[in-house]
Amino acid sequence: MPLLNQYIANLADADIQSVVSTISEERLSTYLHCTQSNREALQLYALNTDFSKHVFELIGGFEISLRNAVSTSIAEHYGRGDWYRARRFTKVLTPERRTNIKDVRKRLTASNREERSGRIVAGLTFHFWVSMHEKRYRDVIWTPHLHRVWLKGENLKHVQKDLFKIRDLRNRIAHFEPIFDEPWRDRINIVWTRFDQIAPVKSAWYRHRMHSKIEELRRECEGVRFVPG
Repeated sequence: MPLLNQYIANLADADIQSVVSTISEERLSTYLHCTQSNREALQLYALNTDFSKHVFELIGGFEISLRNAVSTSIAEHYGRGDWYRARRFTKVLTPERRTNIKDVRKRLTASNREERSGRIVAGLTFHFWVSMHEKRYRDVIWTPHLHRVWLKGENLKHVQKDLFKIRDLRNRIAHFEPIFDEPWRDRINIVWTRFDQIAPVKSAWYRHRMHSKIEELRRECEGVRFVPG
C-alpha cells in the first residue's frame, strides 16, 4: 500500500469519516478490501483517481485518432466528405447506428449549428467507432477499406476484441470505477499498442508526455493487494 500523503495523514478522524460518508462506503468498498482503515482507503481512492485521470487522457488521444481514421476511410471509400448522408453507407448499418448519426444531426440543428463532417465525427460516441469493427460489418466496411487503417494482415477479430477492452476501460473510468487492480490496469498496454498502429507519430508524442507518469502510477497500483469481499 502506498504511503499516506501528508494531507490525508493529517486529517482528523471526524474529517476522514465525513469524506467517506460523502463518497459513500458502498463506493469505497473495493478500496476497503485492499486496506486496513478508512484513511488508507481514501489514499488508495486518491491514487486511483490520479491514475484514471492520466489513463483517460491517453484513451482520449487514441479515441480522436481512431474516429478520424475510420471517418477518413469511409469518406475515401464513398468519395464524399458527408459519408454519413450516403445511402450506400447508411443502409448497411444497424438501426441503432443510423439513429446515432440522426441524433447528432438533430442536436446540431436544434442548436442552430451548421452541419459539418467534423462536427458529426466529434458528436458520435466512441462506441460508434468501435462498432464499425464488429463482425457484422466485415464484408461491407472492414474488407473493402477499413482494414487499411491497421497494420497489413491485421485480424478483424483481434482488433475488435482489443477495442472492446479499451472501450470498457474508458467507460469504467468515466463512471468513476476503480482501475488499479490487474485486469484493468494491464489494458493500458493494449491502448499503447493500438495507438502505435493507428497514429504512430501522435502516439510517440503521448509517450513523451505521459508514459513515465502512467508507469509510475501503475507501479504504485501494483503494490496493492485486492481481497475480494
